[in-house]
Amino acid sequence: MKFAKNIASHVSVPHGGIYSIENPNSTIVDFSSNVNPLGFPVSVKKLLKTGLQKISVYPDHNSTRLREHLSKYTKVPIDNIVIGNGATEIIYNFCQAVIAKNMPILIPVPTFGEYESAVNLCGGKIEFFKTMNLNNDIFNFIKKIPKNGCVFICNPNNPTGIITPKDVMLQILRAAKSRSTLVFVDECFMELTQNPKQSLIDHMNIGNLFILQSLTKSFGLAGLRVGY
Repeated sequence: MKFAKNIASHVSVPHGGIYSIENPNSTIVDFSSNVNPLGFPVSVKKLLKTGLQKISVYPDHNSTRLREHLSKYTKVPIDNIVIGNGATEIIYNFCQAVIAKNMPILIPVPTFGEYESAVNLCGGKIEFFKTMNLNNDIFNFIKKIPKNGCVFICNPNNPTGIITPKDVMLQILRAAKSRSTLVFVDECFMELTQNPKQSLIDHMNIGNLFILQSLTKSFGLAGLRVGY
């Protein structure tokens, strides 16, 4: 049996604190899984116990109630919210829905490895922009934004921890929009910053913007796998 080249070469991206747990004597400190150290809310524990009574029932495939609550929380219309089994599933679903073969993709690196993996699976053509701080290279980065393509940005960035200010992100958005290019912004760490108002969530009216968030980092719910 033959497989498409991009599928046959696909490999998962290892990350997460479980590798530190398996080797507690390691001198390596794993910062790839920056989950809220305060743990998950007590209210979640109560809900999980209640939910066990419904474990034999198929869930609502539209996640309507969850989307309603997230809409109130984020002030984003419910029709603009999708749910995934963790943020990673949404990255792959987004790429499968949007990325065409040889579509030009721009990714600043180092960054979260799943963007590259998901794009490669769809046959996109990636250009990497090497920088440890996008703020210092913004003009050169904007010059690299392709036409009719997609830009992936992790903000705050994993693993550097650098946050790109909202005004700079808006420059990127506008430049990309003028070139008919989408911008995928991963804000899964935003709520753990000192200034979560740097989020672009208030600018969803800009048509080329897709924001990724999750309950993993801020609410300490990595095991539940909820991305949106």
